[in-house]
Amino acid sequence: MGMAVKQEKYLKRPEDFAYDIQRIGPNDFDQLVPLMQDCFGTSIDIDYFRWKYIQNPEGRFIGYVAIDTFTKNLGGFFGVTSETFEFSGNPRTIYRSCEIMIHPSHRKRGILKKLSGRCFQELKEEGNLFVIGLGNDQTTSQFLKIGWQHLFDYRYYFKPTILCRFSQGSDSVRAEIKLSTAKKAIEEGLDANRIEISSSIRALRTPDQINWRLSNPRYNYLALRLKNDDGSYILFYVDKDKLVIFDLRLTTLESGKKMIAFLSQEVVKKSFTGIVSCSQENGVDAKVLKQLGFLGNSFSFGPYQERIPFLFYTHEDEMENYHSPSDWGITTYDNDSF
Repeated sequence: MGMAVKQEKYLKRPEDFAYDIQRIGPNDFDQLVPLMQDCFGTSIDIDYFRWKYIQNPEGRFIGYVAIDTFTKNLGGFFGVTSETFEFSGNPRTIYRSCEIMIHPSHRKRGILKKLSGRCFQELKEEGNLFVIGLGNDQTTSQFLKIGWQHLFDYRYYFKPTILCRFSQGSDSVRAEIKLSTAKKAIEEGLDANRIEISSSIRALRTPDQINWRLSNPRYNYLALRLKNDDGSYILFYVDKDKLVIFDLRLTTLESGKKMIAFLSQEVVKKSFTGIVSCSQENGVDAKVLKQLGFLGNSFSFGPYQERIPFLFYTHEDEMENYHSPSDWGITTYDNDSF
């Protein structure tokens, strides 16, 4: 009996499971569709992966999968895509971790460490080792163990239906609103570069990058503008029973209140649950959202209580240069899960 127990425990050690780590490309994305379903219960069309990993104008995708050498089953996926950030005004190519997917039957076997290690070794050899990403209940503790640093949290900011009822304003507000698709607004001159963000570390938005983000096949993006204010806007989409703010810029708080009044009217008329956005805690967008009457759940229970860790990984001697949350200007637009 003792031998059987010891053997069972032995076989549960991560080092006792063998995986073949393989590089993948566009022709392999069909493997990711069922893996996404198994990991998150989310049905995603293959076009989403093509959009995210291949059509990205930044142009670089590095992805690895882990194949169980005994069963030949797919155990997990880890990948990164390139993007440009400004560090004190100087552009730099960094990488963002993609959807991290470890099949439920293959967890606690060290797969994430194997996959990310292979990916980071490639970046290190190229001199491009700087990776940002979002953690979750499954991955954050594992990331911290292998050297990632937790910078800050994304938090949800929301305006439930009951508050929308008090934020609708008068019907005259609708006469001031211009509503269109986000792409049409861009074509008509809407400036979504957010150059006013003064943080020393910020994502660099280019016209090609903005158009790419707005072509995400999962969502139909809409734009709110005001007829007498060319600088203010809210980009949003409908997600099932709620409105989600994807990006916003205000020249005045009053302009923001008018646009939120319009969205609040839509929530009430269509029986949505409310308006929600997700941004860097205490960041530039979070401050604006709170001024517009959005709430943040500070408890560990109830709606939108989740915190989404924002993490980064680079050379050890660089870590201390970028560890201050106040140096980072991360917006709702920069949330990769939106």
